Amino acid sequence: MDKCLFVDMDGVLCEYHYVTQNQLMTKGYFSSLKPREKTLQAVKELLAFPEYDIYILSSVIKECCEQSKAEKNEWLNIYLPEIKLDHRIFPLCGSNKAAAVKNIGKNDILIDDHSPNLFMWTNAGGTGIKVLNECNGLNGSFDKDPRMKIDNINRLLKVLRNL
Repeated sequence: MDKCLFVDMDGVLCEYHYVTQNQLMTKGYFSSLKPREKTLQAVKELLAFPEYDIYILSSVIKECCEQSKAEKNEWLNIYLPEIKLDHRIFPLCGSNKAAAVKNIGKNDILIDDHSPNLFMWTNAGGTGIKVLNECNGLNGSFDKDPRMKIDNINRLLKVLRNL
């Protein structure tokens, strides 16, 4: 594989809304999130390109870790079953996503909407792509390029090939 892509879920593959901690821990919260159809479709199409090894890298809540993980896996089994269990990584929310992946280099690309995750990733030697959505990306805190809305496979491929 030429590049490993680590794709976040909340706010990237599926819709995310700011809610209380109690709401996040409500049974069924994560499994019922609506997909972000254009991003989901772009990632599905990207699976056909052998130069990319695609992983899910999505945080789970410490207070309900197993429930969060189970629900995220349930969501993935419905919307992105092509990503097998050994390509799904679930670090604790607030932890360094880069620490969940060994030996990060510039060809390890994190696609995420949360700037702190991208800062830690790039500081560890990886490459970050900032996903812009209605919740994150509005203040420009992660101002490194690329910053994008993922609305089709061609746009995503162009960005990936320019890294």
